[in-house]
Amino acid sequence: MEKYPLALRYLVRLLLAFTIVAALIITRQLLVPLALAVLFAYLLYPAAQKLEQKSIPRIATNFILIIGSIIIVVGSAYGVILLITTFTDNLPAIKDQVDTNITRFRWALGRTFGVTAEQLDSIVESIKGSGEYVAQFFTGTANTVLTVGLIPVYTFLLLFYRDKFRTFVKILVPERQQNVAQSIIDQAANVVPSYLKGLFIVFFILIGINSLGFYLIGIEYALLVGLMAAIFNLIPYLGTVIGYGVAFLFVLATQSPTLALGVVVQFFIVQFIENNILTPNITGSYVEINPLVTILSLIAGGMIWGLPGMFMVIPYLAILKIICENIEELKPVGYLLGTRGAEEHSLTLRDIKDKLSW
Repeated sequence: MEKYPLALRYLVRLLLAFTIVAALIITRQLLVPLALAVLFAYLLYPAAQKLEQKSIPRIATNFILIIGSIIIVVGSAYGVILLITTFTDNLPAIKDQVDTNITRFRWALGRTFGVTAEQLDSIVESIKGSGEYVAQFFTGTANTVLTVGLIPVYTFLLLFYRDKFRTFVKILVPERQQNVAQSIIDQAANVVPSYLKGLFIVFFILIGINSLGFYLIGIEYALLVGLMAAIFNLIPYLGTVIGYGVAFLFVLATQSPTLALGVVVQFFIVQFIENNILTPNITGSYVEINPLVTILSLIAGGMIWGLPGMFMVIPYLAILKIICENIEELKPVGYLLGTRGAEEHSLTLRDIKDKLSW
């Protein structure tokens, strides 16, 4: 390969990257459930190990864990449906309030900025047009949900055949690199479940914090709005902004600008708590990926696989980083993905405390 011109080599690599992306998009219906099942299997793996150590057969262990997980998911979904049902029962009153608020906003804009009703209608129509793209985005995601029944099946088989996959890797890898391969497998089996478990713990804590805060502010349907904001928080960096942005627009449309301002204030408080207390102490330093790579990966995951891609990209990025850090030729890539190298310029809570103490 070295005998070919540099430009040609990079062109081949670029074409290969485009081919991989195209393949991921085309095979989305097949790969998204499988990729979710891999993460789910990683999440259940430590519990499966403990149960098998107590002499419970692997088949029984897998059934216990998967059926238990299904019960938890179905119970949670039922609770969410009850919240949504309560919301939809009051939909006519909410619609009237939205219409009233829109009329007030029109009057306020016209008085303050001289915006005519026709201009505002044009803006609203543009927003509706943009909403069609959002609807298409979530429709594409809904197609993936149709295959959700495959996830438990895939998870069961992945857990059942995990030793076979480990042996396959050993057969595939040359003998001199066996230790490296084993190290990658062990690190992934430790990092990914720990990160996912911590992520869900933070998620449930944020449901409580968000809902309590919205209730104290005086927002109707505080639990539903708090749950919605917490769900988006599963997306690193961008999730809290998106979740609270949706909550802000909902409160602005259905209640009052004063309460919407309260949502903004709560956003900064929750953001501080989540970034400086919850995430560092619960998810810890399991996934040390720099923010630039994280944000670019989230956007790429959304472009390729939609919302599921944004949720899944960080754990898989963590696995890629582990692979790169253990293979000599790829260590520069692992360094680029990680957070090391900018410590002296980073601003942490400890740095702020030290400066304030001066």
